[in-house]
Amino acid sequence: MKQNLTPDGVAAKIAEVYAMTTTNRLAEASAIETSFKTWMSDNFNLTTDQTTFLTGISSTAAANYGSNCGICFRNMLQIALIAPEPPIQSDKWLKLTNNILVATNASGALEYTGSLTFSYEYR
Repeated sequence: MKQNLTPDGVAAKIAEVYAMTTTNRLAEASAIETSFKTWMSDNFNLTTDQTTFLTGISSTAAANYGSNCGICFRNMLQIALIAPEPPIQSDKWLKLTNNILVATNASGALEYTGSLTFSYEYR
């Protein structure tokens, strides 16, 4: 189900993804890694301004966002959105704070912990 691109909508979408079967959740991880912009537009009700902003995100940034979200989906790590009210006449930036920790033991076993926080920043 599509959610609004708000903090509550992101929380609801993440809960929905994490409630999926492992196979479906891993498919969502691959989908967001492959095309962050497409996954976002397929899973969120976007306003015209949000669609314009999403379209304008550079392919390098979108690939980074998608890769990090894929890690979270695979490992069921928290993803949050902070969206303050925009001031008048400011440029909007999407900032990703990555608190994902990657660890391996002596046998090479991989473990991910932590979270991602996307926030709108106005400059």
